[in-house]
Order: sequence, then structure tokens, then C-alpha cells
Amino acid sequence: MLKMGKISLLIILISTTFISNASWGLTPEQILEKMNKAATYTTARMEATMRIVNKKGQETPMKLISFEKKEGDKSLIRYTYPPRLKGTAILVVEDNIWYYNRRTNRVRLLSRAAKKGSMMGSSFSYDDLSIDYQKDFTATIIKETSDQYELNLKPKDKEKKYKYLKVVVAKSNFIASKIEYYNQGDQKFKEMIATDIKNIKGHIAPLKITMTEISSQKVTYMEIDESKVEYNIPLENKIFSHQHLKK
Repeated sequence: MLKMGKISLLIILISTTFISNASWGLTPEQILEKMNKAATYTTARMEATMRIVNKKGQETPMKLISFEKKEGDKSLIRYTYPPRLKGTAILVVEDNIWYYNRRTNRVRLLSRAAKKGSMMGSSFSYDDLSIDYQKDFTATIIKETSDQYELNLKPKDKEKKYKYLKVVVAKSNFIASKIEYYNQGDQKFKEMIATDIKNIKGHIAPLKITMTEISSQKVTYMEIDESKVEYNIPLENKIFSHQHLKK
């Protein structure tokens, strides 16, 4: 569900398979293009558990269903647990993000400022759901090894919360396996890591994603249910409309 193309918070693919020599010597622009094209599915549906743990060790569990459609850069997250959040939903269509609050029965289009805020109290921001590598960033290569690139990505939009990202990209599939977020003072304030990598129905994907806020020590764990992952399934466009969020 996290988008990291557009990056979905739940689809961050990495691999440890054979590295082709064709991956050597690419320009930063070519790497960004390959990162955008890395996801081979057209649609996806999955279920996941999200646990938010604060520095005192207090835990807030949530469950959700995520849908994604590559055509039109659409994604939808709908919460199913706890009962007070059941039906609450987040819709992303290109650069627009709508939030549906089930308790108030209201749909709200998020402002630029609101996108920088915490998503449902987690370590993820709403902005993390809407990233297009080619459109949103300029890149430089920090380091290249036999199996990965380390990139510095600077946002073209100067109003982003972060000044730049450091991203580790596997050469085997050109999907980010680690992202570090740096503020205007060049301090790392957040980090994302993906683990427990498996081949799920022909697609390599992590089943566990961890996002850590450095200063608050808040950690958000996302764990995907392998048995509830589906790719290339029919998804009607109407489920990605803000009018449909109340359904």
C-alpha cells in the first residue's frame, strides 16, 4: 500500500537474484525510469496488519485492505480494524489524496500541508503514498556496487517535508529496498526498510515493511498477509472515485 511508479505503502519490491551486467553504467535518469517500470502487474489487492509502536512500547494495531491500479496511478486503502476505524479510507489518484472519515461521514481532499502529516497516526505521511520517481525527483548516484545503486533523490517540489532521500535500489529489479529521509538541516529524520522477501504468485515482494521516525522513536510495522495477495485482477474504475469512498 505504501506507493514508492507511484509508490504504494504495501508494494515495495526487492530481490536477491542474479545481477545482469546490463545494469552497470546506467545514468541516474535511466535508473529512475527503470524504477518506475519495475512493477510488472496491472492491478493488485492485498490485506495487511499495521502496528504503530511509540517510544514507551505502547502499541496500536490496525488492519487494512489495499487496492492498486497502474492505469491512471490509482490506489485505495480501506481500514477494517479496529471497529472505530472500520470503513475509513484513503484514495490516491495521481497527485490528489482524499481522506474519508467514517465517523463523520465526510470526504476531504487533502491540502499540500495536510499531505505532510501523519497517516492515521503512523510513521508514514500521506505524501509517502504519492511519489513518482521520474516526475518528482532529480537523482545523482552516490555509490554503485555489483548488486545495487545508492541514490540521492532531490524533490523538484521545494515544499516537500524532506530536503532529499537516500535510496538503495537492487539492480536485479530496480525497486527501492531502503529509503532514508533527510530534513532541511541534512539530518535523517525517518527510515524505511523492507524485509521477509518472497516470490508471491510470480512477483517478488517483501511481506514486512518498517518505517521509523528517528526523533520520536515511533516505529510503524506493516505486515502483508501472503495468502491475501492478488495480482492482475479486474478492478472497476469506480472504486477509485472519491464519490465511492462512502460505500
